[in-house]
Amino acid sequence: MSVRKIKKSYISCVGYFKSYKNNKQLAFESILERDFFMLLEFNKDVVSFEEQPLKINYKLKAKNTRYTPDVLVIYKDGSKKIFEVKYQSDIDSDTKLQHKISVLKEEIARQMSLPFETFTDAQIDQIYFKNCVFLYKNAFISESQTMTNKVLENINKLSEPISIKSFLELLSTNQTEQLQTLPYLWHKIFKEPSLINMHTKITMSSLILKGKIHE
Repeated sequence: MSVRKIKKSYISCVGYFKSYKNNKQLAFESILERDFFMLLEFNKDVVSFEEQPLKINYKLKAKNTRYTPDVLVIYKDGSKKIFEVKYQSDIDSDTKLQHKISVLKEEIARQMSLPFETFTDAQIDQIYFKNCVFLYKNAFISESQTMTNKVLENINKLSEPISIKSFLELLSTNQTEQLQTLPYLWHKIFKEPSLINMHTKITMSSLILKGKIHE
């Protein structure tokens, strides 16, 4: 449960991110935090994540200071990591912030025995990220076991690469049925993004293949 209540201000973009992995809404203070949440949804090593999870007290230049981390990430192997989300330009232009980050890295390791990292906009692969945003639009589609099974069964039959367009044509020659099926194909790819190359723009010509791993 978050320990810090987010308040609106002229420097903050306050909103809520509907998380598929966490099955709840998470508050974000900036667009970059929201984007980080999106990327965590697609990180196969991440089990869950939480915003503003805790507080620590520490000294910064001999002054008592309280710090609330941006995000706690929990991984499949049971490990945890604290993240501070900042724009790279803010870090580069602010020596005080650089010092604070350095101190926090030591303090969090000392007090909590957890690694501390910064996540910045410079780490975002824009093509990959845009693909994540596109697929995430189909994360919460209405359940249809018939459609889901139809997509899954035909993916399991694949023995060679096939485009999204050709895959739909394989399922039906009726365009209306193809359009009805498409969201369930996107949902399947959302759940298993290794079925497609996430580092090139997703189009109807993008190739899918059962068991194909695109890293």
